Amino acid sequence: MQYSLLRRIASVFLSAAIVFIAASAVLAGPSGVAMNGGYAEWKIGGILIWKFPAKYSVEATTVSERFNKVYSKGFALTDLNVFKVDDFWSLRIGDNVIVSALPRYGGSVKMNSHLLGLTILSRVYEAVGQLHAHKLTQNYKIGGGFEVDSMISWYGGKMIGRKFANGERFTESHLSAAAKNLPFGTLVKITSAASGKSVVVRITDRFAEHKNRLLDISQAAAELLGIKSMGVAKVMVNVIGRVDKVGGR
Repeated sequence: MQYSLLRRIASVFLSAAIVFIAASAVLAGPSGVAMNGGYAEWKIGGILIWKFPAKYSVEATTVSERFNKVYSKGFALTDLNVFKVDDFWSLRIGDNVIVSALPRYGGSVKMNSHLLGLTILSRVYEAVGQLHAHKLTQNYKIGGGFEVDSMISWYGGKMIGRKFANGERFTESHLSAAAKNLPFGTLVKITSAASGKSVVVRITDRFAEHKNRLLDISQAAAELLGIKSMGVAKVMVNVIGRVDKVGGR
Protein backbone atom coordinates (compact mmCIF):
# COMPACT_ATOMS: atom_id res chain seq x y z
CA MET A 1 0.00 0.00 0.00
CA GLN A 2 2.83 2.36 0.86
CA TYR A 3 4.56 1.44 -2.42
CA SER A 4 1.35 2.16 -4.34
CA LEU A 5 1.02 5.56 -2.65
CA LEU A 6 4.62 6.43 -3.53
CA ARG A 7 4.00 5.46 -7.14
CA ARG A 8 0.94 7.74 -7.29
CA ILE A 9 2.91 10.63 -5.78
CA ALA A 10 5.76 10.05 -8.23
CA SER A 11 3.27 9.98 -11.10
CA VAL A 12 1.77 13.32 -10.03
CA PHE A 13 5.22 14.94 -9.83
CA LEU A 14 6.17 13.49 -13.23
CA SER A 15 2.99 14.84 -14.82
CA ALA A 16 3.61 18.27 -13.30
CA ALA A 17 7.18 18.23 -14.59
CA ILE A 18 6.02 17.35 -18.10
CA VAL A 19 3.48 20.17 -18.06
CA PHE A 20 6.14 22.58 -16.81
CA ILE A 21 8.63 21.52 -19.49
CA ALA A 22 5.98 21.81 -22.20
CA ALA A 23 4.95 25.25 -21.01
CA SER A 24 8.57 26.34 -20.85
CA ALA A 25 9.12 25.17 -24.41
CA VAL A 26 6.13 27.17 -25.63
CA LEU A 27 7.27 30.28 -23.81
CA ALA A 28 10.95 29.94 -24.66
CA GLY A 29 12.23 32.90 -26.64
CA PRO A 30 14.45 35.96 -26.54
CA SER A 31 12.22 37.88 -24.12
CA GLY A 32 12.69 37.71 -20.38
CA VAL A 33 12.29 39.59 -17.11
CA ALA A 34 14.84 39.98 -14.31
CA MET A 35 14.66 41.93 -11.08
CA ASN A 36 17.20 44.72 -10.68
CA GLY A 37 16.88 46.95 -7.64
CA GLY A 38 13.33 48.20 -7.46
CA TYR A 39 12.46 47.27 -11.03
CA ALA A 40 11.43 44.30 -13.13
CA GLU A 41 13.48 44.75 -16.29
CA TRP A 42 11.89 43.47 -19.48
CA LYS A 43 14.53 42.64 -22.07
CA ILE A 44 14.48 41.15 -25.56
CA GLY A 45 17.76 39.70 -26.78
CA GLY A 46 19.61 41.61 -24.06
CA ILE A 47 18.10 44.97 -25.08
CA LEU A 48 16.24 46.72 -22.24
CA ILE A 49 12.68 47.39 -23.39
CA TRP A 50 11.17 48.77 -20.19
CA LYS A 51 11.71 48.91 -16.44
CA PHE A 52 8.47 48.10 -14.63
CA PRO A 53 8.28 49.12 -10.96
CA ALA A 54 8.83 45.98 -8.86
CA LYS A 55 5.18 45.83 -7.76
CA TYR A 56 4.26 45.17 -11.40
CA SER A 57 6.70 42.28 -11.85
CA VAL A 58 3.86 39.81 -12.50
CA GLU A 59 2.52 42.06 -15.26
CA ALA A 60 6.04 42.39 -16.72
CA THR A 61 6.40 38.60 -16.80
CA THR A 62 3.03 38.28 -18.54
CA VAL A 63 4.14 40.81 -21.16
CA SER A 64 7.36 38.90 -21.76
CA GLU A 65 5.48 35.60 -22.15
CA ARG A 66 3.03 37.17 -24.60
CA PHE A 67 5.91 38.35 -26.75
CA ASN A 68 7.61 34.95 -26.70
CA LYS A 69 4.37 33.21 -27.67
CA VAL A 70 3.91 35.37 -30.76
CA TYR A 71 7.65 35.22 -31.50
CA SER A 72 7.56 31.42 -31.56
CA LYS A 73 5.08 31.57 -34.44
CA GLY A 74 6.89 34.37 -36.28
CA PHE A 75 5.61 37.71 -37.51
CA ALA A 76 6.39 40.47 -40.00
CA LEU A 77 7.95 43.74 -38.92
CA THR A 78 4.85 45.54 -40.24
CA ASP A 79 2.76 43.65 -37.65
CA LEU A 80 4.38 45.69 -34.84
CA ASN A 81 2.24 48.74 -34.15
CA VAL A 82 1.00 51.07 -31.44
CA PHE A 83 -2.80 51.36 -31.28
CA LYS A 84 -5.21 53.15 -28.99
CA VAL A 85 -7.50 50.85 -27.02
CA ASP A 86 -10.10 52.71 -24.95
CA ASP A 87 -8.17 55.46 -23.12
CA PHE A 88 -4.67 54.00 -23.50
CA TRP A 89 -2.23 53.04 -26.21
CA SER A 90 -0.93 49.50 -26.58
CA LEU A 91 1.89 47.73 -28.37
CA ARG A 92 0.39 45.08 -30.60
CA ILE A 93 1.73 42.40 -32.90
CA GLY A 94 -1.05 41.82 -35.38
CA ASP A 95 -4.18 41.34 -33.27
CA ASN A 96 -2.20 40.39 -30.15
CA VAL A 97 -1.89 43.04 -27.44
CA ILE A 98 1.58 42.63 -25.94
CA VAL A 99 1.54 45.47 -23.43
CA SER A 100 -0.77 48.34 -22.57
CA ALA A 101 1.20 51.55 -22.13
CA LEU A 102 -0.26 52.44 -18.75
CA PRO A 103 1.30 55.53 -17.13
CA ARG A 104 1.71 53.63 -13.84
CA TYR A 105 4.24 51.35 -15.55
CA GLY A 106 6.44 54.40 -16.08
CA GLY A 107 7.40 54.63 -12.42
CA SER A 108 9.53 57.74 -12.00
CA VAL A 109 9.51 58.33 -15.76
CA LYS A 110 6.65 60.68 -16.46
CA MET A 111 5.25 60.40 -19.98
CA ASN A 112 1.81 60.01 -21.49
CA SER A 113 0.48 56.68 -22.74
CA HIS A 114 1.18 57.46 -26.41
CA LEU A 115 4.84 58.38 -25.87
CA LEU A 116 5.32 55.36 -23.60
CA GLY A 117 3.92 53.07 -26.29
CA LEU A 118 6.16 54.65 -28.94
CA THR A 119 9.23 54.34 -26.69
CA ILE A 120 8.54 50.63 -26.21
CA LEU A 121 8.00 50.17 -29.98
CA SER A 122 11.34 51.86 -30.73
CA ARG A 123 13.19 49.59 -28.32
CA VAL A 124 11.48 46.47 -29.66
CA TYR A 125 12.56 47.55 -33.16
CA GLU A 126 16.14 47.81 -31.91
CA ALA A 127 15.95 44.38 -30.26
CA VAL A 128 14.51 42.54 -33.26
CA GLY A 129 16.99 44.36 -35.46
CA GLN A 130 19.82 42.99 -33.36
CA LEU A 131 18.35 39.50 -33.62
CA HIS A 132 17.21 39.37 -37.24
CA ALA A 133 18.57 42.22 -39.36
CA HIS A 134 20.40 41.44 -42.59
CA LYS A 135 23.33 43.75 -43.21
CA LEU A 136 22.95 45.79 -46.37
CA THR A 137 25.36 45.65 -49.28
CA GLN A 138 27.57 48.58 -50.22
CA ASN A 139 24.97 49.55 -52.85
CA TYR A 140 22.74 50.86 -50.09
CA LYS A 141 25.02 53.21 -48.24
CA ILE A 142 23.43 56.39 -46.94
CA GLY A 143 25.51 59.53 -47.16
CA GLY A 144 28.55 57.43 -48.05
CA GLY A 145 28.31 54.92 -45.20
CA PHE A 146 26.17 53.04 -42.70
CA GLU A 147 26.96 55.35 -39.76
CA VAL A 148 26.96 59.03 -40.65
CA ASP A 149 26.28 62.50 -39.27
CA SER A 150 23.40 64.12 -41.11
CA MET A 151 20.59 66.61 -41.06
CA ILE A 152 17.03 65.31 -41.01
CA SER A 153 13.55 66.78 -41.35
CA TRP A 154 10.17 65.42 -40.23
CA TYR A 155 6.66 65.08 -41.61
CA GLY A 156 3.17 64.77 -40.13
CA GLY A 157 -0.10 66.68 -39.98
CA LYS A 158 -1.67 66.57 -43.44
CA MET A 159 0.31 63.44 -44.31
CA ILE A 160 -1.75 61.29 -41.90
CA GLY A 161 -3.86 58.81 -43.85
CA ARG A 162 -1.78 59.02 -47.02
CA LYS A 163 -0.03 56.01 -48.47
CA PHE A 164 3.71 55.49 -48.19
CA ALA A 165 5.66 54.22 -51.19
CA ASN A 166 5.56 50.73 -49.64
CA GLY A 167 1.73 50.75 -49.62
CA GLU A 168 1.09 51.36 -45.89
CA ARG A 169 -1.01 54.25 -44.70
CA PHE A 170 0.67 56.80 -42.46
CA THR A 171 -0.65 57.10 -38.88
CA GLU A 172 0.25 59.26 -35.91
CA SER A 173 1.97 56.23 -34.35
CA HIS A 174 4.32 55.31 -37.18
CA LEU A 175 8.01 55.29 -36.24
CA SER A 176 9.07 55.53 -39.84
CA ALA A 177 11.33 57.36 -42.25
CA ALA A 178 11.70 58.12 -45.93
CA ALA A 179 15.07 57.52 -47.58
CA LYS A 180 16.46 57.74 -51.10
CA ASN A 181 17.15 54.05 -51.67
CA LEU A 182 17.36 52.10 -48.40
CA PRO A 183 15.18 48.95 -48.79
CA PHE A 184 11.75 48.99 -47.21
CA GLY A 185 11.90 47.20 -43.86
CA THR A 186 15.36 48.57 -43.06
CA LEU A 187 15.73 49.66 -39.43
CA VAL A 188 17.70 52.80 -38.72
CA LYS A 189 18.77 54.16 -35.34
CA ILE A 190 18.80 57.96 -35.12
CA THR A 191 20.39 59.91 -32.28
CA SER A 192 19.84 63.64 -31.82
CA ALA A 193 22.98 65.73 -31.44
CA ALA A 194 21.04 68.28 -29.39
CA SER A 195 19.11 66.07 -26.95
CA GLY A 196 21.14 62.85 -27.01
CA LYS A 197 17.87 60.93 -27.35
CA SER A 198 17.57 58.03 -29.80
CA VAL A 199 14.80 56.38 -31.80
CA VAL A 200 14.71 53.40 -34.14
CA VAL A 201 12.59 53.86 -37.26
CA ARG A 202 11.52 51.66 -40.16
CA ILE A 203 12.02 52.73 -43.79
CA THR A 204 8.61 52.95 -45.48
CA ASP A 205 8.87 55.76 -48.02
CA ARG A 206 11.12 57.57 -50.51
CA PHE A 207 12.85 60.92 -50.06
CA ALA A 208 15.02 62.95 -52.42
CA GLU A 209 18.16 63.90 -50.49
CA HIS A 210 18.88 67.61 -50.53
CA LYS A 211 20.70 70.26 -48.51
CA ASN A 212 22.56 67.54 -46.58
CA ARG A 213 19.27 66.01 -45.44
CA LEU A 214 19.41 62.23 -45.79
CA LEU A 215 16.14 61.24 -44.10
CA ASP A 216 12.65 62.56 -43.53
CA ILE A 217 11.23 61.03 -40.33
CA SER A 218 7.70 60.74 -38.95
CA GLN A 219 6.25 63.18 -36.42
CA ALA A 220 6.14 60.46 -33.75
CA ALA A 221 9.86 59.80 -34.23
CA ALA A 222 10.57 63.54 -34.02
CA GLU A 223 8.67 63.68 -30.72
CA LEU A 224 10.77 60.89 -29.21
CA LEU A 225 13.95 62.63 -30.35
CA GLY A 226 12.79 65.93 -28.85
CA ILE A 227 13.19 67.79 -32.16
CA LYS A 228 9.56 68.42 -33.09
CA SER A 229 9.95 72.16 -32.51
CA MET A 230 12.76 72.25 -35.09
CA GLY A 231 12.29 72.17 -38.84
CA VAL A 232 15.54 70.27 -39.31
CA ALA A 233 17.99 68.77 -36.83
CA LYS A 234 21.52 67.37 -36.75
CA VAL A 235 21.68 63.67 -35.92
CA MET A 236 23.78 60.52 -36.05
CA VAL A 237 22.29 57.91 -38.39
CA ASN A 238 23.14 54.24 -37.84
CA VAL A 239 21.76 51.73 -40.35
CA ILE A 240 20.93 48.52 -38.44
CA GLY A 241 19.84 46.44 -41.44
CA ARG A 242 16.77 44.99 -43.15
CA VAL A 243 14.37 42.69 -41.29
CA ASP A 244 12.21 40.32 -43.35
CA LYS A 245 10.72 38.19 -40.59
CA VAL A 246 10.87 38.06 -36.80
CA GLY A 247 10.97 34.75 -34.96
CA GLY A 248 9.26 31.57 -36.11
CA ARG A 249 11.09 28.71 -37.76
